[in-house]
Amino acid sequence: MVLGTAQWDGQPSTTFRARLDHAHSLYEQGYAQFIVLTGGVAPGDVYSEADVGHSYLQNRGVPPENLLSVPIGLNSRESLEAAAEQLIARDQRSVILVSDPFHMFRVKQIAGNLDLSAKGSPTTTSPIRPGTPAEQHYVIREVFAYVNYLFFDS
Repeated sequence: MVLGTAQWDGQPSTTFRARLDHAHSLYEQGYAQFIVLTGGVAPGDVYSEADVGHSYLQNRGVPPENLLSVPIGLNSRESLEAAAEQLIARDQRSVILVSDPFHMFRVKQIAGNLDLSAKGSPTTTSPIRPGTPAEQHYVIREVFAYVNYLFFDS
C-alpha cells in the first residue's frame, strides 16, 4: 500500500515517485501480489494521488488488475481508513506500507488500529533526505500529527 503524497498536474512529485518506485520494486520481487494506491484529490487539484499513482505504475508495466486505486482521503488517516475498508472486504488484512521513513511510525499505528497487520517498508530514494532541514520539518510535523491522531482521531 502506497501512501499518497503530492502530484503535479497528473504527474507524481519526486517524493511520490520515490514511493511508487519502491512499491514497484517490492511487487517485482514478489513481496506483494497487488499494489494499493491511496490519496484523494487535494483542494485545487484535478487528479487524485491514488489515480496518478495507478497510472504511473500501469505505465511501468504493472497490470491494471494488480492495482487497486482508493482515491479517498485528504490525510493519512482518511486514506488508510478507506483502503482498510476495501481490503477487509476482500479478506485481506496483511499489508506492506510504503512511504517515507519519517511517516512510518504513525501510519503503522493507524493501520494497526484499523485491524490491518502492517509492516513498513520506507523508500530509501526520497528527496527528503535524513538529517536535512526538510526531514526535520517533516519529523516535527509528524510528531504533531501523531499527537493529534492520539487525542482526536483514534
